[in-house]
Amino acid sequence: MELKIDLHVHSCASLDGRSDLDALAKAAGERGLDAVAVCDHNRFTLEKPETRCGVLLLPGCEISTKTGHVLALFCREPFDVPKELPTLAQAAGLIRAHGGLAVIAHPFTRADKDREAEARELDGAECANARAYFHNPEANAMAAAYAARHGLIATGGSDAHEAGEVGNAYTAAQCGERTPEGIEAAVRAGLCRPVFVKNTSRTRKGLSQLEAARRRGGVRALCRGAAYLVYCAGRDILHI
Repeated sequence: MELKIDLHVHSCASLDGRSDLDALAKAAGERGLDAVAVCDHNRFTLEKPETRCGVLLLPGCEISTKTGHVLALFCREPFDVPKELPTLAQAAGLIRAHGGLAVIAHPFTRADKDREAEARELDGAECANARAYFHNPEANAMAAAYAARHGLIATGGSDAHEAGEVGNAYTAAQCGERTPEGIEAAVRAGLCRPVFVKNTSRTRKGLSQLEAARRRGGVRALCRGAAYLVYCAGRDILHI
């Protein structure tokens, strides 16, 4: 059977996240998704898989490294992310030490990124991301070519920071059973494909940045967050 899994969503446990787990699960169910991987920034919000609103929630984490972000998927147990920014190789090694897959997230949000040497450290690449176009309209196409060139598993995830973004991109996996184990087996075997639905609006990104500014506190942070939101909304209105 083909299952639809959004392998990259953030909850309000991330500084810039705006929805709780119940809201994310409800939105996923409404959009016909079978599962989502909760990949908050530098932390495992879930310790083990659980079901809410009929949707499987899978533990995950998005680790910041010196050269980009790496998704930790299907780890056997949560682990503490280093406080000091690791290299991509260090992060991937930590993920694999805990039985997980190291999948580079939105690798070409900047078109000039050179990822060739990093490929040997990875298990997969996120080839459909609904936010990746913000600075590079060809980001997903470049990621797909990169995955094909290096034999990496190609995944998809919305990179949702609120419920309204869930399912804007996802992974379609040919699973033997609708369980966390079935999903993991299909992804590990590469029996999956990234599916792009639509770009997340820049305004939603602005709102998530404003949320991060609100939580950090301080007038300067709030002003910068508000200014960025206005900039993002303006670009959406003008279609630029």
